[in-house]
Amino acid sequence: MHRFYLPDGMPAEGPVRFPRDIARQLSRVLKMRASEEIGVFDGSGTEWTIELDDVSSRFAEGHVVDVTRPSTEPRVDITLYQSLIDAAQFELVLQKGVELGVKRFIPLLTERVSGAGATGASEGRQARWAKIVQEAVEQSGRVFVPEVVAPVAMDAAFADPPTGLLIVPWEGEPSSSLREVLKTQDAGSHDAISIVIGPKGGLTEAEIEFLKQCGALSVTLGTRILRAETAAIATVAAVMYELGELEAP
Repeated sequence: MHRFYLPDGMPAEGPVRFPRDIARQLSRVLKMRASEEIGVFDGSGTEWTIELDDVSSRFAEGHVVDVTRPSTEPRVDITLYQSLIDAAQFELVLQKGVELGVKRFIPLLTERVSGAGATGASEGRQARWAKIVQEAVEQSGRVFVPEVVAPVAMDAAFADPPTGLLIVPWEGEPSSSLREVLKTQDAGSHDAISIVIGPKGGLTEAEIEFLKQCGALSVTLGTRILRAETAAIATVAAVMYELGELEAP
């Protein structure tokens, strides 16, 4: 079933009327007709099944036929601190991170961030990131929309270190694996996990030392050197697997 995000929420009563962009997608792209059903959510955790009553390229409305609260959100609260990388790769991290269950994305301006990535926030880029996240939520069946903040320098990002477990995959870590860290830490620290991923070229030793002073634990991802986007996706997936989030409900 096709799903759509309604950030302004659902009407208290009466028909559900959709904005023109959704009406256009229903009519022209999906070729949907009256009596067909779609899912909608507003980011509150509730999902509504809507039977369409009228569909055109300018107007669409329907009525509620079912209300549920899907259990699609992970138990662990993951924040991904992703150093800025090339646009396409960063957007891939957003998309796959949402699918895997990341709750919050914090783009980092680190020492080796260069080129277009070093320019920081822009209204157009933030809007594009938000759109990518929204579409990934719609596709993946989640009912909460992860936050993507504006890019921030590392010292500002960790001025107030996050609670829970702070992990930084680092090619210079000689022995400590992600699995070992998760097994040796108190189970309560698994409620919130923050992951820091470096840019192309990796984090500098000074940045690693700074993160360790903030309480970070460095981990190895094996003998192979991973690209930044691969490291981000692999680390989130590995955390979810180790904590049982990739098992049958």
